[in-house]
Amino acid sequence: MSVEAKRKQREPLNVFLRRFSEQVKRSGVINQHKKGKFYVKPKSQKLKKESALQRRKRAEKMAFLKKVGRIK
Repeated sequence: MSVEAKRKQREPLNVFLRRFSEQVKRSGVINQHKKGKFYVKPKSQKLKKESALQRRKRAEKMAFLKKVGRIK
């Protein structure tokens, strides 16, 4: 998806740039790029379960350390 714009004969540069930027906005190229910039691949079921187990173990360990009095 590309945008092409040719400068018309005797067209001022600022008018050409404004026209080109409007074409880019209408085409949605910038929005697509922004959406894909921070794409995070979804985790698999196995990874979700493993991370949940790690969180649970960490929480149990912290609860134990608080109960014993090693951390406040």
